[in-house]
Amino acid sequence: AMASAAPPPPDAEPPECPVCLSPFDAASVVPRVLPCGHSLCGSCISSLPPASASAAASSLRCPLCSQCVPFSRALGPSSLPKNLALLSLLPSLPNPSPPRTAGAASASAARPLPLPLHAAHSRLLARFRHAILPESASPLHSSPPGHPPAGLALGSIACDLGAPWFCSRGHPVSLLPIDAPVSGAPLQEPAFYRPSHAARVIAAIDALSSAAREEMLDLVAASTRLARRVCGVYGAWMGPEAATLWLVSERHTPGVPPLLNERSDELETVARIGAVGMEVCEALMGLHGEGMVLGCLRLDCFRLDHFGRCLLDLNEVLALCRGVRAGVCLSMDGALVAPEMTAILRDATWMRSHDFDGLIGRNSDVWLLGCILVALVTGDERLAAGWNTDGSYDDWQKEVLARLDAALVGTQLEPLVATTALCLSYEPESRPEIADVWKCIRGSQMKPGADALAPADDIVAQKSFRCLLLGELSSMCSAQAAESDDIVQPSQDSDDKNSTPDDESNCGFSNGESVCTAGTDEPQRNGVFKSSTLLAHRDCVTGLAIGGGFLFSSSYDKTINVWSLQDFSHVQTLKGHEHKITAIVVVDNDNQSLCVSGDSGSGIFVWRVGTSLKQEPLNKWYETNDWIYRGVHCLAVSGTGYLYTGSRDKSIKAWSLEDYSLGCTMIGHKSTVSCLAVASGILYSGSWDGSIRSWWLTDHSPLSVLEDDAPGSIAPVLSISTEANFVVSSYENGCLKIWKDDVLVKSEKLQNASIYAVKLNGKWLYTGGMNKAINIQELLEDKSELEIRDVASISCDSIVTSILYWDEKLIVGLSNREIKSNLKVH
Repeated sequence: AMASAAPPPPDAEPPECPVCLSPFDAASVVPRVLPCGHSLCGSCISSLPPASASAAASSLRCPLCSQCVPFSRALGPSSLPKNLALLSLLPSLPNPSPPRTAGAASASAARPLPLPLHAAHSRLLARFRHAILPESASPLHSSPPGHPPAGLALGSIACDLGAPWFCSRGHPVSLLPIDAPVSGAPLQEPAFYRPSHAARVIAAIDALSSAAREEMLDLVAASTRLARRVCGVYGAWMGPEAATLWLVSERHTPGVPPLLNERSDELETVARIGAVGMEVCEALMGLHGEGMVLGCLRLDCFRLDHFGRCLLDLNEVLALCRGVRAGVCLSMDGALVAPEMTAILRDATWMRSHDFDGLIGRNSDVWLLGCILVALVTGDERLAAGWNTDGSYDDWQKEVLARLDAALVGTQLEPLVATTALCLSYEPESRPEIADVWKCIRGSQMKPGADALAPADDIVAQKSFRCLLLGELSSMCSAQAAESDDIVQPSQDSDDKNSTPDDESNCGFSNGESVCTAGTDEPQRNGVFKSSTLLAHRDCVTGLAIGGGFLFSSSYDKTINVWSLQDFSHVQTLKGHEHKITAIVVVDNDNQSLCVSGDSGSGIFVWRVGTSLKQEPLNKWYETNDWIYRGVHCLAVSGTGYLYTGSRDKSIKAWSLEDYSLGCTMIGHKSTVSCLAVASGILYSGSWDGSIRSWWLTDHSPLSVLEDDAPGSIAPVLSISTEANFVVSSYENGCLKIWKDDVLVKSEKLQNASIYAVKLNGKWLYTGGMNKAINIQELLEDKSELEIRDVASISCDSIVTSILYWDEKLIVGLSNREIKSNLKVH
């Protein structure tokens, strides 16, 4: 007999209706299967509008795939089949109780009915879906007594989390309350409403101000892009019973102060101070690149990960900001606030108006950096924060300089004394840039004559910044913070008790993309990448190609849009595909230019490119294969007159561009062929089986197989780019591999998510994917090895699906249907 399917774990959340987010059950919220294959609950199906006025009683449009499907409104949802697979995932019901009398049945409360999300909540869910932790994460093991504290609660993740968090079970986290329950009697949940976890969280987020919501999203996005500089902010979470909304952040147990207490010999201590100081500079510059400044800081806001890297804990910073705003941390030991920031906090007019434009800049964080350096060198946090205590500023500055001279004169870091003194200038305009401090530390540790790859600090050109100290999240719970000092101040001794040691026009509009850089000679100007946004598609952009003086873009909306390369104005839309377009390529011949597109239904369309683009394709045909393996995934062309298609049937087909006949079929991959590239008479093919194969273009015979034999390194290949004798490939697990002359010379994990696009141009490498950013890196080739240097990161609003390099500019396709063009990088 066939073994029965294993039941779901007890703590697993039941499947939900994708429209109203109500958990499915076997009685009132039964999953029904539409003819298109998607499953909705019966009440949502009944409320869907008809596909057209002429077929109002016999059709509807699926809200997930927009297909028009037949549906009899006379028979209702019960005429549709149940999704038995989803029903099998529901938790088993308890044993049925004995029959009840009519009186007992009437006395029992009616079962609550689910209600669809409010329209505004649906829009919020689309924005915050990646920033809402599942209820099963349960990072808070026990609710704090009384009202939620203004400081941090500590806990750990209760289960393994996948994308986009990638957090293992038991990993320590900190929780910051960002919404307190309403005072008075607890609100009773209506008997007719049974919200899911996501609906409860979205309702709590909707109750916040718009500024608080934006600040929360910015923190989650910034921590993702600055993964090696700040602790990750995972997002929002609510307990199953409590009404408090928590901001959950990664937490590492070791802090910087205990590390500095381990004083050994002078050389090791100086080297340790220099390493930590440089990482503090990089964390602050990264936040400035995201348009954020801190406003206040403390040494124990920095944590050490299991590799010994110094990371900034943003939850610790927010908890400290709340204490400063409440007035209980301003004079505490270790709380660092710049003089100009203190003046703003003490000015009631400014604080009531919330108008800080022109008052806040990066210079206030330079003061904080100087104080951190004083604490690192002298080991005296009270001295670093003592400028606003008893005594004058001049006396405090003299004492600081004397202590720095005594500790650093005669060591490699002696030049840091003068630089730190400039950081502590009372006038903000007199303070240096943070990059200059980084260069000072780096230069003092290098041999004379060696050039330091210094990060440029001119990366930010914003006129205003978001200050965490003056933000909405820091102003919450201020009244509660004032009640108790020990609640406000993040505990320095509680780590060991609660954590484990390991852990919309078609022509577009101009805008600026904020970046964070870490090098010199970056392909950018004034730190801001200027771009234009092209809008014409209605779904995810899947491919970009240039030819015949036009830019072509393909999309899941089954159309190809044509743009002028002179001003990026929209020229025409090519329609004809019946399925999602998955790939596009342009063939430039002496006589004519052709645009070739492939779709998920195995259709291949050829369009003539010229001064007058024709609406109808020049030719079209379909690959003949089983419906299970239907679909063209990638295209490539060669100078030998062949078009190459990679398909789900694991094969590569060569089509003649003269008569469009099938020349040959290349077989070797064990899974879907996902990407193709042509260079130097060789065709490279990448596959979901994790391998790259090369083929001769002359006779289409196999040449070699590029594989990584390291254990656990097999992952689907998503993109390939070639330049000279280099082949660069990106993978679903966030890895990047570089091959030179068919030999693997570099393998590096860039991120914990898929890299969908990679482009190699000379020594510059451009990658993008799930992290919603374009990473720019430089290849530094030595005689014996190849190094990759991080240069810049361009933040995007959505997942990067394709990257095209043309005329010293980047053109980027995004999953939110946008195209970023005119990104000048040289």
